[in-house]
Amino acid sequence: MADMKTMLVGLALMGAAESMAAQIDPITTRWTFGAHEPYAMYRRVGRKSTGGIEGTAKWVKPWLDWWDASAPARMAELGLNGLHSRFYKGMGWEEEKKDFPNVRKFVANCHRHGVTALAYVQFATLYYEVMEKEIPDLESWAAVDEHGEKYMYQTQYNRWLPCINNEAWRQYIEKILTIALAEGGFDGVMFDNCFSYACYCPRCEKAFRVHIQSLPDREARFGFSSLPGVRIPRVRATGKGPQDVRDPLQQEWCLWRVKMLSDTVKRFCRHIKSLKPDAIVSANSGSFRSGHGYSQLSVDVIDMADGGLDFLMMQTGNFPAIAKSGAIINRVRDLKIAQTIHKPICALCDADAGAQELDESSYLRPLIEDLVWGGVPTDRTVMAPVRRPGFIDEGRFALRKRVLTHFNAFALTNRALFEAKSHAPVRLLYAVEPMGLAPSLNTSLVAVEEILLRRHVPFGHLIARGAAAPEIPDDCRVLVLANAKWLSDAQVAGVAAFAQRGGRVVITGESGLWDERGSQRFENPLEPLAKLPNVTWRMAADRPGAAQMGWTQSILPPKDHGAALLADFAKVGYRPRVTFENLPEEVFLEVKELADGYVLHLVNYNPDQPVQTARIVLPPELSATACVPFGPNPATEQVAANGQLPPFAQYLMIRVRTNAR
Repeated sequence: MADMKTMLVGLALMGAAESMAAQIDPITTRWTFGAHEPYAMYRRVGRKSTGGIEGTAKWVKPWLDWWDASAPARMAELGLNGLHSRFYKGMGWEEEKKDFPNVRKFVANCHRHGVTALAYVQFATLYYEVMEKEIPDLESWAAVDEHGEKYMYQTQYNRWLPCINNEAWRQYIEKILTIALAEGGFDGVMFDNCFSYACYCPRCEKAFRVHIQSLPDREARFGFSSLPGVRIPRVRATGKGPQDVRDPLQQEWCLWRVKMLSDTVKRFCRHIKSLKPDAIVSANSGSFRSGHGYSQLSVDVIDMADGGLDFLMMQTGNFPAIAKSGAIINRVRDLKIAQTIHKPICALCDADAGAQELDESSYLRPLIEDLVWGGVPTDRTVMAPVRRPGFIDEGRFALRKRVLTHFNAFALTNRALFEAKSHAPVRLLYAVEPMGLAPSLNTSLVAVEEILLRRHVPFGHLIARGAAAPEIPDDCRVLVLANAKWLSDAQVAGVAAFAQRGGRVVITGESGLWDERGSQRFENPLEPLAKLPNVTWRMAADRPGAAQMGWTQSILPPKDHGAALLADFAKVGYRPRVTFENLPEEVFLEVKELADGYVLHLVNYNPDQPVQTARIVLPPELSATACVPFGPNPATEQVAANGQLPPFAQYLMIRVRTNAR
């Protein structure tokens, strides 16, 4: 019977892979990484690197040969059905085409085993040591800093970053994309390191000057009606981390760079779709919530997603766990925003896929988090090579096959309970451009998110783009402005209209005092709302105990653990649908709406401390069943009349229904 279940799950997942070009389905898609770098990259880097590969090893090439011939079959055996494959690393096609016959055979092998393959295309690298032979004027393609020095990729001195404003580079990448889709047989493209540092080359200086002179509101923005000698701002690092950008010219420079990157990605998306309309376009762009996305990386992921990305790739260090500081490391913020903009996401969280030895419990953590919040479950590390015949750690493979088989069967059986609409009665206003320009706004918002996550309050985001007011949905029961200082006139008007028709609004800090570019108003247009009984305003904005928003997002709650915010909710008359007793802060809640009730997903970020005495408080007209699907004793049982929940270590699913009359 178990073998039959395994076969059925495998067939379902393989069938999903065949249609993946039309849609990435998080319930059935299982992503992995492997040999997504060429042999030359591993050898040139000379150390252990991405994918867990020891670059100096003499067995790198034999491993690649094994990978091309054997990996797709082993992936299918495990239930993994999607990856991105090595194709173009930025070394120039004359160098990389040597491996192209092997790559094409690998892609065909993937398709024989129901595995979707995206072409790995490096966005941020020029390997000048070999590429200058093909492109003699390659130096003109490189991005330069304010001192005229070429940017290097991290500490790798042999990799320049390209100037994305260079038309020759753009056309070259389009040639690479054409080869991938017209000759390589790929199902789509994944752009890695999709970012751009600020380039100070003469080409960018001239283009920025033309842009500034084309703006219609120069005197109102900058104080001068004309700036014929304007140059790209030279901004000195303060050592204090990302700072709010208040200088109006620097703001415009950030926005211009972000638009240039977005426009470049959109152009590549159009090119890809012109070659293969059902191709999947993906990009590894970093987190939505990065504190330096605008200022350093020129990235607006939401705009790029609007412009054609089908599948978001976000590599971070946010492996679900409790940090020594007490921070609950998670990916929920990114997963929730991807859910809001209706884009599938592969939110990677295992650094460089270094073949970590994960036990069953730790292996399940990111899989469960993805399943609950809509990400694509991923196993990067199982395919990392080991130094033995066959290159696979068979013990690790067997463990994960057993876990994945059960996990996949559970996901498929309960598809409707995960795909249902999220219950998000609380909405947090998320103004995209101000968040990018003013990291302090991001800090205020993460404090509120942390409170709601730890206090088991279901929420979602209300995304505002540019100066436009977002449409506030009918199911919004409380709108939160978490020190949302930078708001446009239209956004202020939208909030006011919602409040004036009875919508509950919780406002903190100096929300509304500045416009969307940080220009202070003489009077705060939101102030009249404070007189309404359905509005509460607290000038002391919630601040996290600590917040790091870099590679790993480590957030501590405010000192009061959210008592003031929950009191604000009570003041405006909000009552949660469901409450708990003795449920630890380390357990996060996701609620899904169903036709005959709802389902509660409880994820414990500290599974080494099982939840033993939690109770759910339900009105008498409701009843519930609780399912503990993972662990040594999986079971489903009726919740006791007193609301006592069964003990669980990692995950509990509660199905709530209206009692039959």
